[in-house]
Amino acid sequence: MDTNFEHYKVFYYVAKYENLTKAASVLKPSQPAVTRTIHNLENILGCRLFIRSKTGMKLTPEGNIFYEYVAAGCAQFFKGENNLSNLISLENGTIYISATETALHCYLFQAMEEFNSLYPNVRFKILNNSTTESVNAVKEGKVDLAFVSANLQVAKPLRMRKYRDILIAGKRFEELKAGKEELSLKELVSYPWISLTAETISRRFLNEYFEKNSLTFTPDMELATTDMILPAVRHNLGLGFIPAEFADSELKSGQVFEIKVKEKLPERNIILIYDMEYPQSIAAKEFQKFLKEKEM
Repeated sequence: MDTNFEHYKVFYYVAKYENLTKAASVLKPSQPAVTRTIHNLENILGCRLFIRSKTGMKLTPEGNIFYEYVAAGCAQFFKGENNLSNLISLENGTIYISATETALHCYLFQAMEEFNSLYPNVRFKILNNSTTESVNAVKEGKVDLAFVSANLQVAKPLRMRKYRDILIAGKRFEELKAGKEELSLKELVSYPWISLTAETISRRFLNEYFEKNSLTFTPDMELATTDMILPAVRHNLGLGFIPAEFADSELKSGQVFEIKVKEKLPERNIILIYDMEYPQSIAAKEFQKFLKEKEM
């Protein structure tokens, strides 16, 4: 049959209120438009649904039977709309995010905690991915937002905050702690080094850093993720660059220490990436607004 939900919706409200004017005020179209819809539905169904009287619109026996089914269907549709509205709201919304480890530790965990103090019912679904995977997740519509720790050429990125890795070592290399306040990279290059694998953006960043200082970076140990560098350093397997936030408790306890390097490692940015053409939920939009205000 050539019907749609709007036909049933109009029928439902006319039957519920037994009044065309009242139904039109809820549905917003004019009363003549509501009347036409009822006539069209009756023509499609091949039976009369209402009897118009001085007291209003009364259902026919056929209309009463039809109303039982339409009312049950509308109740489900309205319930679904309400639940969906709650899911995308600030009451029960969910924000889907892909982020690198560095972005999580240096920025996102703290930001999520602060946002949840304002909106405790909003949930976060986090994918811990590489920078490339995070960008692809946004492109493919798998997440609302991506937070990465790199200087990428993307459309209108929101620059969140700057951070700089520090060089850390374990107790085996205590001689690097004493003496000079700062050591040159040339003095350190012969020591065992720990780094991420060659295909990562962070590794390429370090390669460029060493090359700019006329040195070649050849780490003795290559690891898949940033959070593996700290335990490797703590077990005295080499020196490693890592964001300070990763090693905060170990630095305070003395399990590892920072090596001051003369040639400062360039700062990097944690940036937010999102698709401006992709529809954002209310919760995701509010989180972006919160982050922008946080940076002001």
